[in-house]
Amino acid sequence: MSTVETYAGGQDPAARDWGAEELPPGWPDRLAMSRPRDVWRLLRKLSGGAGAVELPANLPVRTRLPDYLLQEFHRLPNGNYSLKLTHAYSHAFDLTMLGRMRRVRARMARRMAGAGVALDLGCGSGRLAGALKAEGVREVWGLDASPYLLRVAARNFAGVRFVQGLAEDTGFPAERFDAVGACFLFHELPAPVAAQCLREVARILRPGGQLVICEPAREQLHERSWLRLLRLGGPFALYFRALARVVHEPFVHEWHAIDAAPWLAAAGFALVEDETELPVRTIVAVKR
Repeated sequence: MSTVETYAGGQDPAARDWGAEELPPGWPDRLAMSRPRDVWRLLRKLSGGAGAVELPANLPVRTRLPDYLLQEFHRLPNGNYSLKLTHAYSHAFDLTMLGRMRRVRARMARRMAGAGVALDLGCGSGRLAGALKAEGVREVWGLDASPYLLRVAARNFAGVRFVQGLAEDTGFPAERFDAVGACFLFHELPAPVAAQCLREVARILRPGGQLVICEPAREQLHERSWLRLLRLGGPFALYFRALARVVHEPFVHEWHAIDAAPWLAAAGFALVEDETELPVRTIVAVKR
């Protein structure tokens, strides 16, 4: 079941009841750990390189998923297109980040707390959207490409309107939002798509609207001095460096090469803040 609402500037994309959605199983869901062949296939995927995502038939999506999304990020078999593994990964992520992301999302939500209408862009399992609701934001939306992630999000965070779609082509009316947050989104986009996504955010934000971005810190991959890395993040900085080198992030180096201020300015934003606190970098900008 889905609902469509009309806003003064146009029509919102349909928000489905993803929590009640019956999604088709992905190939990892059909594996049986009692069968050695299935166990071997899963272990090969977990230990080997990334492959292509196999989308199940009849997957409810608003738009065709582009090729950059149809690869296995984070060495996760079939990416975020599996009932069991997507659910497990959505919980494991915060554990592997040692609880740091809960504090990061809470800070992001506090920055956006004055918004009447806010969007968690690339919402994943919806934790930033949930933090925005907890801060009292009246109307919160979450958008993600994966119906499986949206299913997890909707079951955890009531009162948020979740939409399946692309960050670079959201389908929302112009100037729909007072604030947009993006947590660990842009480093998973090819650079041209990241620029397109930023222009889309500028389109759906009202003048003076706030954009808050949180991404992996560049230093955890590129800082050559171990001593400086330790000064920046303490002993846990070594753990986050190892983690960053183990997970598969095909576009992270493209993200780290972006110069934030001119990149934002080209899309009509003014940079307000650019801070690094390992393992994350937080960027705050305002639409001019």
